[in-house]
Amino acid sequence: MRLLRRLLGPACVAVLLACVSGCGDDTKLPQAPSASPFATRSVSVGQQGNARATIDTASVTFKLDESRSLVAHLTVRSTAKSTIAISIRGSLYDPHHALIGDVSGGQINVSPGSATAVELTGPAPLGTIASVTFELTAKPTPP
Repeated sequence: MRLLRRLLGPACVAVLLACVSGCGDDTKLPQAPSASPFATRSVSVGQQGNARATIDTASVTFKLDESRSLVAHLTVRSTAKSTIAISIRGSLYDPHHALIGDVSGGQINVSPGSATAVELTGPAPLGTIASVTFELTAKPTPP
């Protein structure tokens, strides 16, 4: 019993000293560098393709959702004479005109002369968006 007390006493003191010496030490973690904005203040919008529709350039917006995917919203006005389905692909470019990403989506049953909101999605861009070119294609929808 005496031997046990002789061994336990110093062991308890050593554990107590180890616990006390670990307290109060502040660990400084480096902060992540601030990310560049994913879009410039004004994004240049271009349009091409065979669809009889126009994009309201003032309606184009970009944001990142919770999953860090890119979501683009825009308004399309049909100039077709009948109801159409529109598919849209957007190519995203940085200030140096390098391709940095894309978005895609579409809308079905777009009535002639109507303005329709469209949501496009894609992966987060690999740089700052300075310009986008949307390619619109359309097909007539059955009556």
